[in-house]
Amino acid sequence: MKKTASLIASLAVAAALFGCGRQMPLAGDQKIYAGKWVADDGTFFIINLDGGGEIRKTNTCISGGRTAITADSITIGYGPIKTKMRITEQPKMTGGTCSMVVDGVKYTKQQHP
Repeated sequence: MKKTASLIASLAVAAALFGCGRQMPLAGDQKIYAGKWVADDGTFFIINLDGGGEIRKTNTCISGGRTAITADSITIGYGPIKTKMRITEQPKMTGGTCSMVVDGVKYTKQQHP
């Protein structure tokens, strides 16, 4: 029993270490995503130019994660701990404000990199 618990703990640590991966800086066409994005309800996510990220939503809090951006999604996390959000509307500038819709919720960029 003690050996099994030790083995499970060792595997969890190894998975966390190897699953983190190295952050990759945002590509040129992804730099528009960099910044702090805030919804009206106060939830937010941050995408850093170095590929790092953070998310604070109901029941979700990830800090220091890696950000992966595809044409239709943003994933923030590390190893098995991550959140994938669907991009409903790409970032766009309107009247000097940058906004995008993620998972059906409008987010406004509050901080620029």
